[in-house]
Amino acid sequence: MGYELRRWFEDRLPLEISSGERVVALAIADLAWDDSRIGYGRKFMQKLLWKTGFENEAQVGKVLGKLAARGIELRVPIKGQDGEPLKNKRGQLVYAHRGHQRTFRIPFETEFPGRPAPYWDDQGERSPDLDPHAWHNNERSPGWETFEGERSPAREGFQGDRSPGREGFRGERSPARESLVTQAGDPIPLTTPTFPPSVTPRGVDSAGKAGSEKDDPALAAAVDFLMNLPEPWPLGRVSAKAMAPLLIEAITEQGWRLDADLIAKLTENAAGVHRPMSVLRIRISDLPKAPQRTATKSGSNLPLWCGDCGDGNPAAEFNAKFRTEPSSKKPCPACHPAHRTADAA
Repeated sequence: MGYELRRWFEDRLPLEISSGERVVALAIADLAWDDSRIGYGRKFMQKLLWKTGFENEAQVGKVLGKLAARGIELRVPIKGQDGEPLKNKRGQLVYAHRGHQRTFRIPFETEFPGRPAPYWDDQGERSPDLDPHAWHNNERSPGWETFEGERSPAREGFQGDRSPGREGFRGERSPARESLVTQAGDPIPLTTPTFPPSVTPRGVDSAGKAGSEKDDPALAAAVDFLMNLPEPWPLGRVSAKAMAPLLIEAITEQGWRLDADLIAKLTENAAGVHRPMSVLRIRISDLPKAPQRTATKSGSNLPLWCGDCGDGNPAAEFNAKFRTEPSSKKPCPACHPAHRTADAA
């Protein structure tokens, strides 16, 4: 596996990344192949979770998003039939898709903001590892001797795995090289993560199936909230579905609601933001405690939301700009404040 690649990568990763980001990056480098710098496989995510100690793929995805925001992109986008990277309607790259495995790649030194690799001048002290015929304390160097049942980690693979450069996996292909036939609309995200046998991810019921957007109103509300953020922050449905569980977890822990205050917090200081999706993910992950809510001033309360306007967007309950007639930008005649003012006059 990528023993040498991991050592190369750890010498060049920047100092400012967090310990969790470093653990994930080095674990991926360890699982990737030295020659191709590519890593994938039927059990790749299971191995990655085991090595990093993370509980589920959502946590790993959160860290990968932070690495990408720092310019260290380890994910390989899925390619379409034309051989070009697949994008959703928002123009964002698609890294995961139902029925397709995730693929990772360790970038070259010129492809990420790393630090100069150190030069350890330790050749002066000759090690027995440098001479296959050298002996030390009447024992041959383990770097050159073959032990029964033991192999060098640089050449050792997981049981049943071979380098894709020499032998392909039976019944599977790299999603980065595989053509993709898409259905109408946006691609369906990867919704069935692989977990180690001993780990039970949060948010999974006794049957072992995660709640879907259809039968989880909170998830549906979070998806709609992310898709209706002001420019340049709104996400496509694929990205919104992927980020919605992270949003739900953050607002539950920090006491926020899907309202105008949360919109203002997540979209503040938009000037100079070049990668809104990555920045949004980081802001959700670092969301602080919600401010204490004070009593609303008299006369500023919105009319009761009718529940039908704004194409059912839950944000309309707290923000009048979403209270529009279905498939239209006209103010809702039932609950928009403009109509209430007109009626009062």
